[in-house]
Amino acid sequence: MQFPTLEFAVFFTVCLTLTWALRTQRVLQKLVLLAASYYFYARIDLRFVAILAVSSVLNYVVGEGIARGRGPGARRAWLTAGVIVNLAMLAAFKYYAFFQDSLGDFLAYVGLPLRLPVLEILLPVGISFYTFQALSYIIDLYRGGRDRAGGWLDFLLYMAFFPKLLAGPICRARELLPQIAAPAPRGVPDVSRAATLILSGLFKKAVLASLIDTHLVAAAFDAPENYTAGALWMAMLGYSMQIYWDFSGYTDLALGLGLLLGFRLPQNFEHPYTATDISDFWRRWHITFSSWLRDYLFFPLATRWSAALRARLSLRSAALWGAQLAVLVTFILCGLWHGAGWTFILWGAYHGVLLFIHHGLRDGLRMRWNAGWLGRAGTFLLVSFGWVLFNSPDLASAMSYLRGMFAFRHAGNGFELLIVLLIVVGVAMHIWGPRLRSLYVELSERLPWGVRPVVWFATGMVILAVKPSGIAPYIYFGF
Repeated sequence: MQFPTLEFAVFFTVCLTLTWALRTQRVLQKLVLLAASYYFYARIDLRFVAILAVSSVLNYVVGEGIARGRGPGARRAWLTAGVIVNLAMLAAFKYYAFFQDSLGDFLAYVGLPLRLPVLEILLPVGISFYTFQALSYIIDLYRGGRDRAGGWLDFLLYMAFFPKLLAGPICRARELLPQIAAPAPRGVPDVSRAATLILSGLFKKAVLASLIDTHLVAAAFDAPENYTAGALWMAMLGYSMQIYWDFSGYTDLALGLGLLLGFRLPQNFEHPYTATDISDFWRRWHITFSSWLRDYLFFPLATRWSAALRARLSLRSAALWGAQLAVLVTFILCGLWHGAGWTFILWGAYHGVLLFIHHGLRDGLRMRWNAGWLGRAGTFLLVSFGWVLFNSPDLASAMSYLRGMFAFRHAGNGFELLIVLLIVVGVAMHIWGPRLRSLYVELSERLPWGVRPVVWFATGMVILAVKPSGIAPYIYFGF
């Protein structure tokens, strides 16, 4: 069940009606939201619900063990068990086939043609997102966090709340659990903003992302040898726009739907293509994930490795080198989180190297990157080159695509003027999008209550009328 479908519209209307009808009975309201979330997930695959439920129960038990543990040893044992179980589940469902193939190829290369058992394992949509959410919960409790679930029901809903279940945002305990524990608000907070976010997300996904995908990007990445260098450059820039529209469009919908149900979810994007350097880009792109990597992976690694370098090698710049190594490892793992394939690992390593160079120039040589339009354009191009790896099915295809971009005499298919127009629209949305959205909210607020839904419905109908036929699944559903 995808958001921009009639089936979801009917489902959400029923869920919204029941939720607000039960606003004075908070426990019953939360039970309805939990049942709706499980039903939403079951419409994709019933087996996914069982996996989510098992993960939720296990992490609730671990969290209680950490909170009630007597002494640091017991608390550490609970945390270790929880981390191992979560990562083992993620590895089994998401990475078994990749490691099976990679290990088999390596053994064959060294003359040991052995293979791991072939297992057909279905990848549960959203498992990476709710696993990281669970890990943040138990780690925060271990670190002394006070946002502990008030009971089974609160924690199950924290894990399964359907607007953010499939592709985030990755919510921390402090961001969602207090809202679940609190009494229901008397009315929908920021109705106009919620409607505007939903319409924005619908437009980004159903119109912009779908148009640029069907008119060039999908075909160019499937068979780059059939396209001219100019078309491949445009497809690369087009995919940069597409993945932003696709993912930020999902986030807009999730935030808007959450607001209608009475919950505020964290923002996940802050105009990333206006970033002035690669570090700034990662402060703006997939914010809840990049901040998760920073807090639970980078900082611990950098602290530990800096101390080790200082103690063993007596390096004066131990803190710098420890941080640099931590950046590389963090982003290699970032790539692996996105997908079980060497293209994703190299994409992560690529960003790790860019950050390594950027931090080295900034902190080591005390150089400053131009923060003007040159910085923005350079950062956008560097990020766009990385998307070629990210979107290619394998390394051979990625290399073929990159070679084709510089084969300027190669004959092939070109590109439509529509692609240029869509990229210009994408750039314009980065610059003026917030103002246009705020203006739409202000105009909605000025309308009489009875007129607002009519205007919102009419806007939605216009969006659906101009969208191409068929809507591909969200890109991040695969991660």
